[in-house]
Amino acid sequence: MTASRPTDTRTLDRRCLVLCLSVLGIAVIYPTLRLLFEAAGNWRPDVILEGAGWAAVRNTLFISFASVVTAGIIGTSLAFAFARYSFRGRDALAALAHLPFALPPLVGVLSFYYLIGRDGLLPQIAERALGIRDVSMEGPLAILIIHTYSFFVFFYAMLSAAIDNLDASQIEAARTLGARRFRVLTRVVLPALRPALLGASLLTFMSSVASFSAPYFFGQDFPMLSVRIYNERIQFHDAEALTLTVLLAGMSLLGLILFGPSRRTGQGASKGIRAPIRGRAGRIIVPALLSMVVLLLLAPHFCIAWLSVIDHRAWHTELIPTHFTLDNFARLFEDPQCFSPIRNSLWMSVLAALLALLIALPAGYLIGRKRPGSRLLYLIVMLPWALPGTVIAMNLIVAFNDPWLPIYNTVWLLPLAYFVRGMPLSARMAVAAIEPFDASLMEAGRTLGASRRFCFMHIVAPLLAPTIVMATTLVFVTSLGEFVSSILLYMPANIPIAVKINMEWRGSVGAAFAYSMLLMVIVAATFAVSRRLVVRTI
Repeated sequence: MTASRPTDTRTLDRRCLVLCLSVLGIAVIYPTLRLLFEAAGNWRPDVILEGAGWAAVRNTLFISFASVVTAGIIGTSLAFAFARYSFRGRDALAALAHLPFALPPLVGVLSFYYLIGRDGLLPQIAERALGIRDVSMEGPLAILIIHTYSFFVFFYAMLSAAIDNLDASQIEAARTLGARRFRVLTRVVLPALRPALLGASLLTFMSSVASFSAPYFFGQDFPMLSVRIYNERIQFHDAEALTLTVLLAGMSLLGLILFGPSRRTGQGASKGIRAPIRGRAGRIIVPALLSMVVLLLLAPHFCIAWLSVIDHRAWHTELIPTHFTLDNFARLFEDPQCFSPIRNSLWMSVLAALLALLIALPAGYLIGRKRPGSRLLYLIVMLPWALPGTVIAMNLIVAFNDPWLPIYNTVWLLPLAYFVRGMPLSARMAVAAIEPFDASLMEAGRTLGASRRFCFMHIVAPLLAPTIVMATTLVFVTSLGEFVSSILLYMPANIPIAVKINMEWRGSVGAAFAYSMLLMVIVAATFAVSRRLVVRTI
């Protein structure tokens, strides 16, 4: 019985590896290679070096680097404020600062459009009440503001954990030895935070390169690559779209070189201790300022809720709308097809999340336990993380527009794109959960006579349940509000809610914001349910 266990383990490893490589080979490797071959045969360097193509390359790089700087400043400042100081209401404010991550990209951009856009609330107030004209924000400034708002959470979340675990004794020792505050910051604090800073910078840079919604709405005179690819595709300029797609993928992979993991390993540190704010004035001013910042961060959420109950026909004659109505929601509920986009997004997102989990668990097991083939598998699993949504959509269009894989122009291509985009996140979380898992627990159960299935159900599954729930939730929520791949791959039979919002915004503004509000409620309810499940499984 004991001698058969290594054989059983090797058999399990081979089956898991074959499953993962088979699925990922069809969904990731084949589409990527096919796109590269198609682009090589239809390469159009002139689309890059001339006119709007070169401007799109330059603008994309500029916005991406600028987003890293601005998001880094905001996110790091908030992380230091919340992680190092203790005051009343700190936990609630720190939790609320994560909410921009839960705002679907298209919904967030629409809220900014009505806050700072040409016909937005703030420009209208400036013009009618203050007499200041042409204060609307468009082009690079608007895109940068939206990117900063959307991506500062990467720095905030990663730096909060890193700062919270800083060894306060090292800082105190440096100060005791006479080091000035700036020297302590550059020689002690920043080296300890370097991995978190690089990780957040990488996520911000790659997300900015892949950004579509903000340039799509605010970049009419400021072309960026993601929108340029979409424009070329809808005009059936396939060679130009392929060329720009390969360039966008290479630009995204550039982030791995510039902001790759640091080779310098940090030393272990004890748990940091938050310091109370000294002085009566500080105890009043600091919480008040942070409360104002958090309220500012929640402004897009409030804006969506507000716009969903406004009579938009009457607003054109008023500075501040005074006519409120529930007709925006009533029109949706009166239409028998109104829930069709919501149903489409729900079933496609559920399917994508379950498929991602199906691959993430065996892939996480092989990678986390460092089984044979794990290095190659890790590269394949994480490849879609480095590819923007536009590139993934183009990969699938090129790969599956064939008679032997006839799923192009079907309802199945879009959930496949959701799976490809969400699978790296799910797999990375599975690796993080499985890597520190103590295999001796499983061996102890087997030694006591329990079957492998019994040990998995009663030992492994309860320990992995919180990670499984959160990974599935994140993939589901990300897919639910996905817009970049959706606008290129959707069919009339499976229009997702993000595309429907975009359609309604161009025809019926009230319905667009009613849909946006419903999407926000679904996302918030999903996070609430998943949080409850996680608490119960711990």
